[in-house]
Amino acid sequence: MVKESPQQVQSFTRGLRVIKAFTGFPLTLSEVAVRAELSPAAASRYLATLADLGYLEQDGSLFRATSKLLELAQPYLKSNEPMRRATPILRQLSDEVGETTTLTQYSHGEVINVLASQAEQELSIRVDIGRHLPAYCTAMGRAMLALLPEDEAHQAIKETVRLRLTASTLTEIPDIIEQINESRTQGYCLVEEEHTLGIRTLSIALQLTQGPLIALSVPTPIAREDRASYMQRVLGPLQQAARRMADD
Repeated sequence: MVKESPQQVQSFTRGLRVIKAFTGFPLTLSEVAVRAELSPAAASRYLATLADLGYLEQDGSLFRATSKLLELAQPYLKSNEPMRRATPILRQLSDEVGETTTLTQYSHGEVINVLASQAEQELSIRVDIGRHLPAYCTAMGRAMLALLPEDEAHQAIKETVRLRLTASTLTEIPDIIEQINESRTQGYCLVEEEHTLGIRTLSIALQLTQGPLIALSVPTPIAREDRASYMQRVLGPLQQAARRMADD
């Protein structure tokens, strides 16, 4: 069970746990109860409240998050100067390459989707803002790990539960470290189908002077083109976007 200090408002804390249970897919009452570490009766009350407020919607036995939850991120986005600067940069990059573009932030062996500029064309990648992804098998994660001291990156990988999510996922520490070192040398990271089948992603990481470790990325369906064509089309604009982000 999650430990709760006497200073916490327990109902508020538990409500946040219910919200955090949703990671992109609809959930049943029992699934929310397990993820939020609540009894089914308590989980039911929190779900009903969040649905009444418009943060969740119910379809039969399933609950799903609504776009109203994005309002909760606005204080962070509006008060965070790097995030404000990144929005037009992502939009320009998306327009140039015709793909969804993202900004992720590093946190303890994971990456968090913070911003996205959604492309309009068919087969464009949909990005769940706020979703946590593993660093060891994602382009943005390895790109950001490459900016950490080598011992710190190694320790982060060692402490991560490294699941084989696809047939292409690297799980052995030496193999992952080799890819991180390659990213450090190249200045970018390319990963194909290690986290999600059918998806390749090119990422460039930056350590902002006043801000977190971030990465700009261009995920795309592998079916759209071969690797060489993708790299030729995307790498230059992505490098320019990273320079703009670093210079602003």
